[in-house]
Amino acid sequence: MLTNSHTIVLQTLFSFCLLVASLNTLAIERWQDARYLQKSFITIALEREYDKKTDTKLVRWERPIYVFLESDYGDTRLQKELLSVHLDHLSSITGVPISYVNSKQDANIFIIFTSYKQLEPKVKEYIGNPEKIRAAIREAICLGNFSYNQRSEITKGTIIIPVDYARQKARFLDCIIEEITQLMGLPNDSDDVFPSIFNDKSIDSYLSPLDYLLLKLLYSNYLTPGMTVQDTKRALPLAIRELLNTGDLRDAARRVRKGSLQEYIGD
Repeated sequence: MLTNSHTIVLQTLFSFCLLVASLNTLAIERWQDARYLQKSFITIALEREYDKKTDTKLVRWERPIYVFLESDYGDTRLQKELLSVHLDHLSSITGVPISYVNSKQDANIFIIFTSYKQLEPKVKEYIGNPEKIRAAIREAICLGNFSYNQRSEITKGTIIIPVDYARQKARFLDCIIEEITQLMGLPNDSDDVFPSIFNDKSIDSYLSPLDYLLLKLLYSNYLTPGMTVQDTKRALPLAIRELLNTGDLRDAARRVRKGSLQEYIGD
């Protein structure tokens, strides 16, 4: 007799096989392949670039996001304009409400536009001891950091963008898009995931169709904060099938542009 756990595993495998068979009847891009999509999600959502723990769990927001914007360098109006478009885009994809607040006390995300020489003071003010994230400070153009509670729900996030340095590296727009998107609960970068803003070797500056699908999966009702890698692998076939049923898998290339910075800029 099969136990309940064995039954769930077999049902998951059967669902996954049906999903693969369904997708194989379509002319698909690599990022639409169920196996590739599942592997990419595990890599970006459950692996960590600067933390090699093997017991990571799925994290995401379970409450509205309130953003406090601070700018002491560059064109504040332009920064808020670009930021607002991308925040609205992320909210429309994930379903998480996102709005601005005027007080630090009311915020759970802090986004700071500053100069490179002020990077470490801002890290100390908003994140903590710079020595604890020295590798990230040394290697990254801009910084993102988040914390979560015991239920693996993200509760706070910080993004620091040194405007002069980001522009020098031609990565200002990339910093806005990538760092804020990662703060939604997709924290890893990998050269194995393509096309994606989470691939440092990719030429993509805007959210790709794959990124759109990763965000949709992260906030699927089939997934919950605190899931282990194995939990997530069991749930992903149902979440991916939902993307197929809603047309998101087929139309991701078109849907990801709607309301995006790419559409707003006209690129």
